[in-house]
Amino acid sequence: MIRLLTLLFFASLCLGELVPVSNYIGQHRYKCDRLSTITGELVQDKIYTFGGCYPIPYVVDPIPYFVNPSVENMKYMNVNRNNVSETIQIYDIKKDEWTHETEVKLPFPWRSASSQVYQQDIYFYNVRSAESPQNNGKMWKYDTVLKKFSALEDLPFNWHGSLKTCVNNGRMYFVGETDSLQRNVIRVYNIEDSVWEKPLFPNLHFTIEQMLCSKDAIHFLGAVLADEDNGASVNFRCKKSKLIRTDYITGDTIFPGLHIGLSYAYNYIATNNNDRFYYFCVQDEKTTIFEVDTVALVNRHLGIIPYTLKAPLFVPYQDYVFFLFGGGKLGNNGGGAKKLSGNLKTYNHKLVLETPNNFFK
Repeated sequence: MIRLLTLLFFASLCLGELVPVSNYIGQHRYKCDRLSTITGELVQDKIYTFGGCYPIPYVVDPIPYFVNPSVENMKYMNVNRNNVSETIQIYDIKKDEWTHETEVKLPFPWRSASSQVYQQDIYFYNVRSAESPQNNGKMWKYDTVLKKFSALEDLPFNWHGSLKTCVNNGRMYFVGETDSLQRNVIRVYNIEDSVWEKPLFPNLHFTIEQMLCSKDAIHFLGAVLADEDNGASVNFRCKKSKLIRTDYITGDTIFPGLHIGLSYAYNYIATNNNDRFYYFCVQDEKTTIFEVDTVALVNRHLGIIPYTLKAPLFVPYQDYVFFLFGGGKLGNNGGGAKKLSGNLKTYNHKLVLETPNNFFK
């Protein structure tokens, strides 16, 4: 039995191939002031990355260790220990080559931002500037063909927690991670007409980890809440994740019956245009990748990477081909990072996985 388990473990390690690619040329440290990934999106066969936050080299710490714990001083510490970039980098997948965008820069230096792609354009929200580490209601668009930034209308609503989005049929859908503190509302932005349409009001009460827009419905990974869970005292992260589905027209929301229930030290959830969520789960001395199929209603184990580098940019490219850039080792509670096999300190890799039919279930 032990031998069988050992064989299964090593087989899972061999399910995918981690192939080195050209090193990232931008500047971003994943724990500059928050655990954050490089801001980046895939447009056709190119990955665009924006801004970044990285420490200022110094011999003498410019900020005293003991300071008055006021809001002003905490903001001062966050801003003045770090540089913030205004550059744009482009990775050409076909050429395996990074270049700097020389014709345009960011409107102002960005620590990080959330983003979404529609055709040739990249939309940004949750933008965190050099001066303010907090999210704001600004929204921007970058045209990758014209190489031009445009400031859009500020988001005309408030939300709770991190703001999530997805795109389908010329519309961008916005949901706050913990809007269920009051009521779940799905805001609808018509990209072509640049107008906000009537929102959707789901009939279920739930929190959000990530969302995905398929052709037929909006899918969420989150926790369905009972009436008694409504309130700021609820520990939402103790709730088990489920797949939740909402109709585009009526807002009718159902739970199709798929429990996710993954519990790991660090989770990052990516999406693509093929009705799938990808869990990038870091724990112990490995990273495990799962696929949540919203059509087949299954949660598949895809493979294991023998590293625990957290917060990389994780870009689904083609079926079971991904790109990984950035990230790093995170210390344990009260101690330093674990010593791992190998000397990989950050990702500059393409990850190629086999098809699910060949996986051990």
